[in-house]
Amino acid sequence: MKTKVFFLVSMLLLAGSQGMQSQSASLPIVDVSKNYSLEKLNLQDMASVEYVPLETTDDILLSGNAALSAVGDKYILVHEFQLGDIYLFDRHTGKLKSHFNHKGGSGMEYTWIKNGTILDEKAEEIYVCSQYIQVYSLEGKYKRTLKINGFDHDMKIFNYDDESLLIYDDIVIEPGREKQTAQTPYRFVSKKDGSQVYSLPIHFSNRISTALVKQENNGWRPLRFYYPQNTLFGSDIMLMDVSSDTLYQLSSGKRLVPIFTRKPSVYASEPRNIWMPLLTTDKFMLFGTLLLDFNSGGGKIPKFMYDFKTGQVKKVSIMDQELNYGIRGPREWDSGSGTAIAKNMSAEFVSAPAMLEAYQKKRLKGNGNEVAKNLLEDDNQVVRILSLIHISEPTRRS
Repeated sequence: MKTKVFFLVSMLLLAGSQGMQSQSASLPIVDVSKNYSLEKLNLQDMASVEYVPLETTDDILLSGNAALSAVGDKYILVHEFQLGDIYLFDRHTGKLKSHFNHKGGSGMEYTWIKNGTILDEKAEEIYVCSQYIQVYSLEGKYKRTLKINGFDHDMKIFNYDDESLLIYDDIVIEPGREKQTAQTPYRFVSKKDGSQVYSLPIHFSNRISTALVKQENNGWRPLRFYYPQNTLFGSDIMLMDVSSDTLYQLSSGKRLVPIFTRKPSVYASEPRNIWMPLLTTDKFMLFGTLLLDFNSGGGKIPKFMYDFKTGQVKKVSIMDQELNYGIRGPREWDSGSGTAIAKNMSAEFVSAPAMLEAYQKKRLKGNGNEVAKNLLEDDNQVVRILSLIHISEPTRRS
């Protein structure tokens, strides 16, 4: 009986994989090697802006390493990776709603926040992704533990729906454990008990690693490129896996839709020319490319804008007229914060000194002036929330 069940599951996975391959054959194709002419666009022509100053007191002091995890309808979630602090602020006023730190070694605590935090406003829960996933109330009361070992290998964890989380298992590079790398890296687990519910039918017999092992006298250490492979688009997730030539959109009901494919293939040459998702709206997607060369010192990542309606691709540089200013004028906006937020929106931290400088230079938009005039130099960060306007053609800069 077990053999029959295994055979049936295998055939279903194979059928799903073949179906995706046939769909991919008719998808739009994006040439990531093409020398597109550069278009400079203004961020302020593409988005309206709102600023939310986070409350500052002697007991509420965020470090420069604080992470903006989520901006929901009611709350803003912030955490400190190493320190272990969790802060929940009011989405509209920035006033603190709760603060807790359960860093420790007991079964109801966490060591450090390796894989981020998740805000589930509907269930009024916060997920802290450490060695295991600890679930707390919004006030920090312990509720349960999901025994997903986050220290075994690198992973990314997403809030998917009311019942499940999506886990992306990265490649295992530890010497002697390489064969433990998952060939089907996308899996859903239950929010109730952490049990595996389903695996997406995306299978790789050979996965491309964004890290390598550097041998040292006392052992080894990883040399790694850090960049997004999958990003949130509201409650959807855009899957732009480094080992795949196809972009997928994962929607409700575990619906997996291929959007476009790339050429040349990521496997076509060495070093690999990989891609990464930066920002998605209903109208367009921003993505970047990077040469995976571990002997290189890195460099600027070219950004491309794909128009979902026309299939047109542009190489773009989106300039920030408000906050990212240099001696020669506005500089490029660093898109792709990774903060969980509603569709067609983006959120990021802005330091109090940067706000004050922009205020003095009269560059702020929206409610920026009202917020900045009450700021002090050593206040906590301000959250800038961008609502992307769906215009037919962003304004070009000459």
